[in-house]
Amino acid sequence: MPPPKIKRRTFLGYLFISFALIRCKKDPIAIQKPSPNPISVINPPPIGPTSDYMGQYTITEIGSKLVVPDPTFNQSINGYTDQVSYNIGDTVTVYLSGPANNDAVIPLLDTRRNTILSVSTPIATQTIKSTKPWVDGFMYDKTFSFKIPEYFKSGVYTWNKLIPFTIKGNKTSYDLTVVYPTNTANAYNFAGGKSVYAPDFNNRATVLSFLRSNTIMPAAFFQWIDNQTYNINYIADCDLDDYSQIQNSKVVVITGHSEYWTRQARENIDKFVDSGKNVLMLSGNLMWWQVRYNKEKSAMICYKDVNGYSNYDNTIDPLGTTKYSTVNWGTPVVDYPILPSIGTDYRYGGYGNQLPNRWNGFKIVQEDSPILKGSGLKNGDILNMPTTEYEGTPVVELFPPGSPKIPVIDNSVLNFHQVELLGFDFASNSQRRDNLGFGTFMVCQKSSTSGTIVHGASMDWCSNILLDNGKIKTITKNMIDLSLSDRSLFTPKK
Repeated sequence: MPPPKIKRRTFLGYLFISFALIRCKKDPIAIQKPSPNPISVINPPPIGPTSDYMGQYTITEIGSKLVVPDPTFNQSINGYTDQVSYNIGDTVTVYLSGPANNDAVIPLLDTRRNTILSVSTPIATQTIKSTKPWVDGFMYDKTFSFKIPEYFKSGVYTWNKLIPFTIKGNKTSYDLTVVYPTNTANAYNFAGGKSVYAPDFNNRATVLSFLRSNTIMPAAFFQWIDNQTYNINYIADCDLDDYSQIQNSKVVVITGHSEYWTRQARENIDKFVDSGKNVLMLSGNLMWWQVRYNKEKSAMICYKDVNGYSNYDNTIDPLGTTKYSTVNWGTPVVDYPILPSIGTDYRYGGYGNQLPNRWNGFKIVQEDSPILKGSGLKNGDILNMPTTEYEGTPVVELFPPGSPKIPVIDNSVLNFHQVELLGFDFASNSQRRDNLGFGTFMVCQKSSTSGTIVHGASMDWCSNILLDNGKIKTITKNMIDLSLSDRSLFTPKK
């Protein structure tokens, strides 16, 4: 997607409300700089990629221009933790900066945004010590450490309402594993001067540290889901690289704007679905870019190509000629297209907020779907879903807004066992000359033995969870309950 327009207050508005967040590192007090590897590229290992091989990077940014610093930055508390996610019993090291205070009280909020304890600590006004904080992190001095008690449950926790970290569960089985989209948040986080988009594509970062100021996204969904009766394991994007983090769950839920994926994470989700379990994709602009982590997992690598797009012939990635090249998943060198995995691709969707005659949500076309039960929605009704970007799927015919037609999924392209469209909206598709696309709220099953994938198809599904008089909550709960009870998510044939 194109870079966002940067305004002076965007750092607190965009970063401290929507997209920006955490880290993945293990040295608690003096942060070690993630040193770039030498220009000479390590040869691929004979059996499977190692962290040394996958963590290679050379050029760490394009251009010298930076986002103009916000002069109010240190007028309130900002900071980060030393990792993206933790196990129960681990020690969380916290790095804070803000107005000097010898006895600041820092509350810890749980997933439901309830304060469960507070830490009294001195806080100093710190300066960013690195000349390249997007690579090295802010390198603040340690403020305090906190050992996670054994009685804590899995969740997305936040220090001072702003600084999140994920605690993974330690139970033998779970109803749900909910994935917190830390990679996308990091990609959009321009704290310290750069992101993969900002200030612009010609002055972007290609390596992004998780050790910078961050905040929670999207809080409303996590509050809602944690107030249900489900047994939930919460993990971060980087945890998807470890299949054991999801294998003992009945359902995986992908939340928010889940755009940046490692190859291993994708392979593990495919493995989960192929094992017969369901995945709920409550996201849009999904699985768009491949990323890697540095060896310490404290930074994310995403080169794209020299222009910030996906022409792998022009990539500056040291692994640019391999399947681990950090370009778009649709490029041939990667050899891992999205459609066969999940049945949708942003190339068939597009922007949901750029058409003057859009519906701002999904027009329902399958009122008898068990997923819609209790919502009160009938065919022709609109499920209110203001959306920035939609996922889409191949359809037999594209047509412009204003047409009374209903799109038909082209299963000759997907070749899935079952597909069903529940609702759609028109999208502005920049991948096509005619700009035609659809957001497709849908259900699909790749084979007769695989699990079912439900696509909310909107990057704002989780942000909109409280909208439309509870209809989105009802529909989301139906997806989960049907999956947990091993019932079909497809409309019964009459």
